[in-house]
Amino acid sequence: MSTKNDAGKELNMFKGLSRRGKSIYIGADVRDKLDKIVLDIGHYVGRPVTVGEFIRYSVEKCGDEIRDRLKEILGSAEERKRSGEI
Repeated sequence: MSTKNDAGKELNMFKGLSRRGKSIYIGADVRDKLDKIVLDIGHYVGRPVTVGEFIRYSVEKCGDEIRDRLKEILGSAEERKRSGEI
């Protein structure tokens, strides 16, 4: 059951998610993997491909599937509360 305070927390959690130019931290190991992937693609297609292009394409084509899978793997906050995880 959601209270008025919970609803306010949910709104604050999503403030500013779509700001232009907002950077994300992914870590050096993931960045290295991304660089290798786009270098391979660029070599294959004969032109440079950016990490941004790869991420945009991945999100557009697979974002919904990945979102649903992560929800399934991670479980809801309510499920984690019941199991004592949080």
